[in-house]
Amino acid sequence: MCKDKELKKNLISVVMSNYNTPIEYLKESIDSVLDQTYSNFEFIIIDDGSTDDSLEFIKSYDDPRIKLIVNEENIGLTKSLNKGFELAQGEYIARMDSDDVCYPNRFEKQLKYMKHHSDTIVCGAWAKTLDEKNNSTIEEWACGAINDMEEYRINLLFNNYPSLFHSSAFFNNSLLTKYGIKYNEKYTYAQDYEMWTQCSKHANCFIIKEILIKYRFHNTSISQTKGNLQKECVFGIVQDQLDYLHLVLPADVKESHIVFPSKHAKYNAEFKKWIKTIIKANRRYRVYNHKILKRLLWYYWSKVCYVEFSHYSASKKLFLIATLSPRCIMNLFRIKKYYIDKYK
Repeated sequence: MCKDKELKKNLISVVMSNYNTPIEYLKESIDSVLDQTYSNFEFIIIDDGSTDDSLEFIKSYDDPRIKLIVNEENIGLTKSLNKGFELAQGEYIARMDSDDVCYPNRFEKQLKYMKHHSDTIVCGAWAKTLDEKNNSTIEEWACGAINDMEEYRINLLFNNYPSLFHSSAFFNNSLLTKYGIKYNEKYTYAQDYEMWTQCSKHANCFIIKEILIKYRFHNTSISQTKGNLQKECVFGIVQDQLDYLHLVLPADVKESHIVFPSKHAKYNAEFKKWIKTIIKANRRYRVYNHKILKRLLWYYWSKVCYVEFSHYSASKKLFLIATLSPRCIMNLFRIKKYYIDKYK
């Protein structure tokens, strides 16, 4: 009995869903889980009605930690994940996609963090990106950080920023249960982003500043095959958050809104009005810390203006500066110094 209790302590439930994953990707992914330096885990693999030979490949593994669940028909990733989370017995749940790769010490590092931060509901990590030829790069956007939870909640009002990679997610199972959090099956193609919005309402989220996974981009990725549907899900998740501010996302600023915190956002006079509308609504309804929201949005807007400056002549730059507040002008100097220091 004591031995059983000890095995349950710090037990991790790894949840993976497979649907027709190429064998070379699936093998690398499964092996990277089984070869972890921390070994006290159950590995729940849900085969979601595969029609290729990937199910038989999974069955070829002889490891007692693997618990294979076979869906009679394809129900999709979101429902399969909820099924896996319901079956999970661990104190912690580690997500893993069937085409991504864990570094050997991933579970060890994340467990150590979570054991010392019981108020954290989900912990992610930095990632390297892989292409179809297994070429690996470290992208700037793959190495973000959550330094302040209120800032993170505000960023989530626009998109999944900074990136908390789904395959790196490591959950406190008791906190998920306490707050009744599961994947929203309405948002099939952006279930991770919606999950972060739920988690951030109730507890802390964190990203370990260390590369612990390899994240694969290929032709069958959801972002490649279902890009437009994924974008519609993102719009829906944004609108769910705007509901608390009693706002409706205007059609003419939709595209700008969901890329706003990043360097890819473009200068748009109508979007500047939209920022003011958000600030005004928050002043009334106090959904977010108003001081932080106002500071953050205008800082991001200053970054947009900074990028815009690079395309302007001297006279047009002066004209644009004349339209900015003193705070935004000060932000421009801060941003310029940041990029000078970064690339010198």
